[in-house]
Amino acid sequence: MSRPRTLAALIQPIARRSLGKANAGLGALLTDWEAIAGADLAGRAAPERLSFPRGRRDGGTLVLRTAPADALEIQHDEPRILERINGHFGYRAIEALKLIQAPPPARKRKAAPRPLSPTDESSLEAALSRVDDPDLRARLASLGRSIFQKSR
Repeated sequence: MSRPRTLAALIQPIARRSLGKANAGLGALLTDWEAIAGADLAGRAAPERLSFPRGRRDGGTLVLRTAPADALEIQHDEPRILERINGHFGYRAIEALKLIQAPPPARKRKAAPRPLSPTDESSLEAALSRVDDPDLRARLASLGRSIFQKSR
C-alpha cells in the first residue's frame, strides 16, 4: 500500500525531466521556495535563474527578482538567505545572490474554505462509516471536505 505524497514530491521528477539536469536545482527551488526562504521573503522575492560554474554543482549564483524597495534589505540578509538555501540542499550549492529589481510575480491568496452543507456532511459521514482505522478515517474526511468545498 502506498502512502500519500505531497504535490511537490510528485512534481519534482516531472520538473527534472522538463528542466534537464542542469536546471534541476532551480526546479527544487521553485517548488520549495516558500519553505526554503520563509513566507516573508517568498512574498517579496522570487527565484528567476540559477547558474553554476562549468562542470560543477556547487558555488552557484541565484538570481532573485525583487521589488526595488526590498532589494537593499534582501542584500543585507544575503548571508542568512544563503544559509537557509544551502541548509535545504545540504551542501554549499549557492555562493552568491544577484538581484533583479523588478516586481516579483503576484502570489495567489487562498480563500477561506466554506463550511459544508448538512447534506454534504451527512453524505461524507455515510461514505466513511465503514472505515475502521481512525487515522485513515480522519485523512479521508479531510480529503472529502476539500473535494466538496472545491466542487461548489
